[in-house]
Amino acid sequence: MSSKKILILAFCLAALLMADVIVWAQQANAPKDTAQIAVKAAPLAGGLMDKHALDTLKLMSDTIAKATTVRFRALSMVPVRTPGGAWINLYGTSQVVMQGQDKLFASTAGDFAPHDFYFDGKTITKYSPDKNLYAVKEAPGTIDDLIEKAYREEGKSFPYADILVSEPYAVMTEGLISALYIGQSTLEPLSGQGGVKTDHLVLVNKGVQWQIWIGAEDHLPRLVCATYLDDASEPSYTVEFGGWKISEPVAPETFIFKNISQAAKVEYRNPTQQGRKISGDTASEKATRGGRP
Repeated sequence: MSSKKILILAFCLAALLMADVIVWAQQANAPKDTAQIAVKAAPLAGGLMDKHALDTLKLMSDTIAKATTVRFRALSMVPVRTPGGAWINLYGTSQVVMQGQDKLFASTAGDFAPHDFYFDGKTITKYSPDKNLYAVKEAPGTIDDLIEKAYREEGKSFPYADILVSEPYAVMTEGLISALYIGQSTLEPLSGQGGVKTDHLVLVNKGVQWQIWIGAEDHLPRLVCATYLDDASEPSYTVEFGGWKISEPVAPETFIFKNISQAAKVEYRNPTQQGRKISGDTASEKATRGGRP
């Protein structure tokens, strides 16, 4: 896999998972509370491989991989370059449900065109609620197959792809240069109900430094920040997780599109980069400039 696939959720929410079918196509002896610690966006010296950091990451990965079902919400700040060259952040929200390795549902909104994605192990269905259009294509296989094919054919991957694959730890440590356990922080969850104690890690893979905050009790990701070190077209990303539900029953129809709105069926097309329109700059122009999305 490409090093750019190593980040959990370091990819644009709008275009990487699903898009409009016509036009939308981040030391064991560190301080206990690290909320005010600033970790510079530079590689960790000496190729340090902190066992505590790796063990924490492995436990998180195993917790997700062993779950029969996974459900979570994500809030993402995605950088997009304006016509004048300035970077702005767009805000995206996602709801994700996964069962085993052959069923996936995701719904994305916020500053991006709303769109739903259904995968049942046999077909992919993409639905645009605002346009009331949908498209279907045959795609037999697993979620691993789905992610690999999207990256191979489109040069992109799915958001939160690294926690959806069958072996998250193997993907996240591919090409790993350094890993460091910083300490513990208390984060406010998406629900706003109390704080969540987390283990704070910083890792470096080729070309990217990323930080992840993992729940100390539930071993689930809570926050990811990434900085690309040698790619000006991808500066940094921040994504927050919440609403985790692990190994709880999921209705079978969750992964099957039901055309209750009488949406029109259109030809399936590959996703194209798109976000909220910025005056004078089309999605294709932003893609040409290397902007997101």
